[in-house]
Amino acid sequence: KSLLGLFGSQIQLESELGKGSRFFFELKLKSKDGLVDDIPFEITEQNYEFKGLHLLIVEDNKINQVITKKMLLKKEITSDIANNGTEAIVLAKENNYDAILMDIHMPGISGEEATIEIRKFDKEIPIIALTAISLDDSLESFFAAGCDDVVTKPFKPEVFYQKIGENIFDKRKVKNPASYNP
Repeated sequence: KSLLGLFGSQIQLESELGKGSRFFFELKLKSKDGLVDDIPFEITEQNYEFKGLHLLIVEDNKINQVITKKMLLKKEITSDIANNGTEAIVLAKENNYDAILMDIHMPGISGEEATIEIRKFDKEIPIIALTAISLDDSLESFFAAGCDDVVTKPFKPEVFYQKIGENIFDKRKVKNPASYNP
């Protein structure tokens, strides 16, 4: 019910004794026009061991926060949430995360600006941009800001998990090949 409220919708109920109940709602959503389709990406089957990872989700949209957190929990990944770029910078300084999932378009300090600030004190942590890329966006600007990778919204779960695995485990393997143990 609260998620529907965030969309400006409400749940309705029709009930008939002995026959059952019917719940329904209506959502008005913007079309995907003006957005670039998913970036071509080849999915390679990997068996990453995600259990025990701790990530920072930087996202101003409450629904996206809930969805992202639930997707991480499915793989036994714990997470903290920063509602904006300023909170992200503070949490990244105060905590030891395995990676940061960074929304790019946020009010106040954008994801790109927050990434630039985080890179001033942490050059190693994987930062993955999560964004609905519009035609005005430039992938190069995300990478120039310090992002390691980009996942486009809405994202496919298999792409989401693979990008997390590649940016955490595969980069550890390259850095320390002798001690790598996914």
